[in-house]
Amino acid sequence: MPKKVLIIDDEPEICKKITGFLFDAGYAASYALNGPDGLAMIKRDSPSLVLLDIGMPGMDGIEVMRLIHEQFPALPVIVLTDHQDTETVKKAIELGASEYLTKPVNPETLLNQFVRDMIGKP
Repeated sequence: MPKKVLIIDDEPEICKKITGFLFDAGYAASYALNGPDGLAMIKRDSPSLVLLDIGMPGMDGIEVMRLIHEQFPALPVIVLTDHQDTETVKKAIELGASEYLTKPVNPETLLNQFVRDMIGKP
């Protein structure tokens, strides 16, 4: 059974691009366009890894990261965002983010340097 990766990002184009790329690489990939849906999918699907955007309307990624850290402390999370200020980086890391990458993210780099290192090959 392929390892599951969940993308939580409010930009459908980014979600579709990364999901398709990971699927082609052999992973089971899905996405949620907001924090509450993403948290529900974590509970339902038990992914091996979460890719999380910070700048989302409503429940932002920092709040989602806090809830993931509380409810699923062993779940690795890679933060993908266009926020580059040091306070946001610091907060994400304090809340348990495994990595912090700025957009745009090269899917090949994401797969080869981060996904495979964190959860292995599919």
